[in-house]
Amino acid sequence: MDVKIEKKSETKREIEVTISPEEMEDYVDKAAKRLSGEMNIKGFRPGNAPRSVIENTKGKEVLFEEAAKEAIQETYPKVIEENNLFALSAPQVNLVKCVPGNEVIYKALVYIMPEIKLPDYKKISGETAKKEKKGVKVEEGEVDQSIEKIRETKAKLQKVEREAKNGDAVTLNFKGVFDGKEDKKVEEKNFQLVLGRGDMGALEGFEEKIIGMKEGEKKSFSIDIKQGGEQKIDFEVDVVTVMERELPEINDDFASTFPNIENLKQLKEKIEDGIRTEKEKKEKEKVRVKVLEKIKEKTNFEVPEVLTEKEIDNMMKTVENQLAQNGSSFDNYLKEIGKTEEDLRKDWRKKAEENVSYALILHAISKEEDVDVTPEEIEKEVDRHFSVMGKSKDAEKKEDLERMRNYVHDVIKNQKVFRVLSIDDSSPNEV
Repeated sequence: MDVKIEKKSETKREIEVTISPEEMEDYVDKAAKRLSGEMNIKGFRPGNAPRSVIENTKGKEVLFEEAAKEAIQETYPKVIEENNLFALSAPQVNLVKCVPGNEVIYKALVYIMPEIKLPDYKKISGETAKKEKKGVKVEEGEVDQSIEKIRETKAKLQKVEREAKNGDAVTLNFKGVFDGKEDKKVEEKNFQLVLGRGDMGALEGFEEKIIGMKEGEKKSFSIDIKQGGEQKIDFEVDVVTVMERELPEINDDFASTFPNIENLKQLKEKIEDGIRTEKEKKEKEKVRVKVLEKIKEKTNFEVPEVLTEKEIDNMMKTVENQLAQNGSSFDNYLKEIGKTEEDLRKDWRKKAEENVSYALILHAISKEEDVDVTPEEIEKEVDRHFSVMGKSKDAEKKEDLERMRNYVHDVIKNQKVFRVLSIDDSSPNEV
């Protein structure tokens, strides 16, 4: 076997492999054996038909093509391993020559991990953290705002026959047509909305149009929006129900409805602790990003395109899941902002490249520092997650469980790296 490797870029290699006719004989035998087991040939038990019979039945060309596939599957991993290539994706394989009795030549285009020459990352981290890290405090009114949000979730709903007013919860069916184009529209069924909270975002004025409507009433109106380019949306709205919301009084009785809370003072203290913890978490994350920015400024490497595309896919999936949880869809979201999926991919490319570059830096530091994550650490965190969620790990799909283990592995590894950089004092199992 002859191997040639051409450097197309810092993260891309083209591998050309030539397999001699003599070497191909073994692969032809293997292919014939495999096909014999898959075929029903009269006079032979499955797997026992000789190569000559398979050649006569399938044809020499077909058998040789199958042998070439066998050869690629076996030789490609060996080439990657023997040349110490860290492949980031499945190869793009092109079969250049495949003629019975001759050598087989194939080319494989593969993305590899870039070489990252790390600067003095501990020094950079120390100086950056010292400069950027700030203390946090809970501002006056933040606790009351949080309690008010909790209070909103505790509202009792009572169906009413009157006209809708601010503070009411309404259920709507509606259709919105963009700029009079029926092929560009958004539709929602049983859409729930609390009037007066401004939950409709860019659809400024939508809620005001609903005020004064009753259950069963229909209405048509237009809204002008500027998000994603100025456009008009023509709405047809049907009010399904109007519900009056009765908010509970904020007192000790309200507070005692929460686990392990006896009075309002304790509730406020717990909320204040939660706000402070969340601010500390955000502050830590801000410092982490700043440290990675400074390390990246001192490095120069190519971000593999295949990883950037994968990161954009992940960003898309995250948005889709968030929209689904809120009862909306990705298609409706695109229509509301006046963009296509391709537009979003372009918009998010810079951020995706940044995310990938930071991940690659963390990976390089973890190798430099011999950071390791044990199966026990991973399983402990996975078990903790299911315990918190009140779910059974055994009921989870195998692929979902494996995906979670991979995620947990990366999170724990990164936490250990940040501790090396002296900007993370959390335990390795705090995910």
